[in-house]
Amino acid sequence: MTWRCRTCGVEHDELPLCYGAEAPWRALVPEEEFDRRVELNADQCVVDGKVFFLRGHVELPIIGRAETFAWSVWCSLSEDSFVHVCDRWETPDRDGDSYFGWLCTSLPIYPETAHLKTNVRSRPPGETPLVEIQECDHPLFIEQRDGITLEQVEAIAHQLLHDPTA
Repeated sequence: MTWRCRTCGVEHDELPLCYGAEAPWRALVPEEEFDRRVELNADQCVVDGKVFFLRGHVELPIIGRAETFAWSVWCSLSEDSFVHVCDRWETPDRDGDSYFGWLCTSLPIYPETAHLKTNVRSRPPGETPLVEIQECDHPLFIEQRDGITLEQVEAIAHQLLHDPTA
């Protein structure tokens, strides 16, 4: 589905419905120490063998549509929770396992999102875990609970695709 940005008029092939955040290690480890201190794959990150992160999606319902909008984020988990997630990563019945975590991703269009309390819920193997923001007055929680409009999705796309400071 092509869409034209209402703000700048640029036409795009598709309206993105997911934006990802880079792995969380950059704030903790200098680039030159990465190979020695960080274990990283697409879904998991361990720093110094003692700081544990899992990638998941904060999904926002799009009002009046079947699709959802997602932020791909990183959450810190306790070592016990992280080991449990890893032990059950390929287990067919892992769907619904839930772990307390802290959001460790700053999302560019919100007031600070790092350190929001979360529940990270496993889904069936092959599906990215679901990150649920715990109840609070933060706009991200409110949008996850109430949804966002298609116009808001387009505004996010404009800001992230066209604003170099985002």
